Formats: sequence, C-alpha cells, structure tokens
Amino acid sequence: MPHQLELLPFRSPMARRTDPPTSHESAAVVAPELGKIQAAVLAAFAGHGPMTARTAERLAEFHAYGFSTIRKRISELARAGRLTEAGVDRTGRAPATIYRLS
Repeated sequence: MPHQLELLPFRSPMARRTDPPTSHESAAVVAPELGKIQAAVLAAFAGHGPMTARTAERLAEFHAYGFSTIRKRISELARAGRLTEAGVDRTGRAPATIYRLS
C-alpha cells in the first residue's frame, strides 16, 4: 500500500512571545513551506528507504536547504509518528538513529 504524502500542519511555535516583531513576521512567512519540506522528506524515505538524518540531508534533493533544515523536519515527523526509529548506525564518528516510514 503506497504511503500518503500529505502535508502536516506545523504545530510548534516558530517565534516566542518575547521575540521581536520581525521574528514573528518571518515565522509567518516560513511556516507554510515547512509542510512542503516535510512532504519531501517523507517522499525521500519512501524512495530511498530507511536512513539516518545525516544521510537524508546529504541527498541531492536537499542540497538547496540550509544546515539542519532536513534534520529538524525528520524530528518533527518522528514526533508526529510518521517516521519510526529503526535502529542505530554506529559506523560514523557518533551513533546516529536510523529512521523509516511508519
């Protein structure tokens, strides 16, 4: 059964109450894009299979995104239950969680 790649609503605040107005304006502009990035991350897992966040952020389809953008989306998708921990990769300098589609 193919996985449905629906956009997820962004649930965590991107700006704190104490942040300046410019932060709140920026958050309002960026928030709609996060669902698109989450969908792209889910599509990457559907196409490439289980992988670490480190591996995912190195995929060609994510080269245009800034540092940690893909890792943050993976964390959000794991918290939302869309990605599940599938093991640990210990081949690198530090252990890394392997994720798979739920």
